[in-house]
Amino acid sequence: MTSFTGRRVRAGLLLAAACLALAGCKTTSKGLPEEESGFVNPFEERAFKESEIGLPPPPKDADLIPFSVNGSGEFRFAVDSKSISVGPDRVVRFTVVITSPGGARNVNFEGMRCDAFERKLYATLPQGATEWIPNRADDRDTWYRMQTRSRNAYSATLATDFFCEGRTVAGTPEKMIKDLRAYAPSR
Repeated sequence: MTSFTGRRVRAGLLLAAACLALAGCKTTSKGLPEEESGFVNPFEERAFKESEIGLPPPPKDADLIPFSVNGSGEFRFAVDSKSISVGPDRVVRFTVVITSPGGARNVNFEGMRCDAFERKLYATLPQGATEWIPNRADDRDTWYRMQTRSRNAYSATLATDFFCEGRTVAGTPEKMIKDLRAYAPSR
C-alpha cells in the first residue's frame, strides 16, 4: 500500500521531470530559424538604440506649463507643451524653461529614458536666440542618471511625477500635458 505522502512525492518528481523535459525543447514559429522565431524573452537585456530626432520650434510663452520642483529656491520651471513627444525608442523628449529670480532663462531640449532613469541634453536656446544650438560637447551622446536629491532636480521631478510610471513611459504626450496642467502651480 502506497501512502498519500509517497504519491505526492512521486507526482512532484514527475512534474519536475516534465518541466525539465519541456525546458530543453525549443520551438520555432512556422519552421523559421531560431533567430527569426519571434520569441521575445521579457527578461533578456536589450541594447538601446536611439531614434534620430529633429529639434522642435523654439517655445512660446503661451505654450509653457509651469511645474514645481522641491528645493528649487526661487527658480521657476516650465515645460513647452508643444515639444513633448515619445519616440519609437521610448524616449520622452521635451523643452524645459528654467527662469531665475532675476529673469534670466535657460531653455533646454532634453530626452528622458524611463527604463534607465537617465536624461540627455540635445540642444540649448540662449536668451534672445531664435535657433537651437545643438549640444556639441564630447559627452553629447552620454545618458546621465537623474538625481533625485540634488537642488533643482527638475528632470527627476518630471520623471517621477509626470513622464514615467516606474520604468515605463506614463502614456501619451497628451496624457502628460493633461497631468502637467492639472498640477500646475499658480504663477
